[in-house]
Amino acid sequence: MRSLGVVVFIGLIAGVAIYFAQKPTVARGDVLAAQLLEANKKSYPPILALDCDRTVPIGLQGADFSCMVEFKNGDKVPYKFRIDREGRILTMNHGETQRAPQIKKTSDPWGD
Repeated sequence: MRSLGVVVFIGLIAGVAIYFAQKPTVARGDVLAAQLLEANKKSYPPILALDCDRTVPIGLQGADFSCMVEFKNGDKVPYKFRIDREGRILTMNHGETQRAPQIKKTSDPWGD
């Protein structure tokens, strides 16, 4: 009787493990944005901010997510990223750049 109880317990634990292994992990977009910002500190043009999807479900094959990247010169570009199975974040493609209007600076402090 004790052996049957042990086998049932092991089977139950294995079933729970399989259930949780198939559920996707959910990453927060602000955490992914912080990782991307840290990894691209020395990019040109410099990145000011990233606004990523709020939640990113990561499955067995990884995940796809998008971010709006704002550069220090004012330009904004939508990017698509992919997290692969090893946890690397890869750039898939980017959309059209939304250019910020350039403000002409003069030496006249009253004219700016």
